[in-house]
Amino acid sequence: MDFNITAREEALLLRIREHLHAGSTPREDDLAAELGDEVRGQVRSLGTRGWLVVRPAPDGTVYVEGLSSLAESALSNRRDVGDQ
Repeated sequence: MDFNITAREEALLLRIREHLHAGSTPREDDLAAELGDEVRGQVRSLGTRGWLVVRPAPDGTVYVEGLSSLAESALSNRRDVGDQ
């Protein structure tokens, strides 16, 4: 797992975690509509690097099934992030 992520990737992970905790499995298209097209590459990169569990959708895009256990742990240890 690559432990180096940018602030934008961390913010995306936090947003995805919000979706997942609300019972939603966000699709790449949904995240792009909400946050901009640049998240498409970030979602796939975070999946490849072990931060996200992504699955292919029938239309060729991907959806986020979950955060990896290490990503959950890393984010939960960041007490200063997302508490605003």
